[in-house]
Amino acid sequence: MKLPPLLSALGYAGLLPFFAGPLWMTLSPETVPAWLDPAWQRYAGFIAAFMAGSFWGVALMVSGNPAGLFGACVAAALLVCAWASMLLPSPWALLALAVVFILQALAEIWRERVLDPVGSYFRLRITLTVGVVACLIWRLCLG
Repeated sequence: MKLPPLLSALGYAGLLPFFAGPLWMTLSPETVPAWLDPAWQRYAGFIAAFMAGSFWGVALMVSGNPAGLFGACVAAALLVCAWASMLLPSPWALLALAVVFILQALAEIWRERVLDPVGSYFRLRITLTVGVVACLIWRLCLG
């Protein structure tokens, strides 16, 4: 199954704010408003929670079997981890979010093998996750 181009475009559009915050902080740190960093971190947390929800949706489609139930439990754990990461102070929140996104990528590898292989979705998720984790690390390096 191939994803509609609109879904891929929306995925990449969602990646733009991840790059915008660290880019602004890198190119013009003296003009960064005080609200930018907390808003950027919240965005990262909300996206982590949203992605856990999308994993939940896939798992629910096959919840009649044990693997689907396990997938739903993994999704719930990822959601709790995303929420908990948002409660931490920076830089711990950034590190925790990077771990959550990496765990989501590992869950996607499992999902792809066990639940429902959708190659184009998997490639999109992994590509976006690499971009997100790179931005989180970039932001961590900025101090």
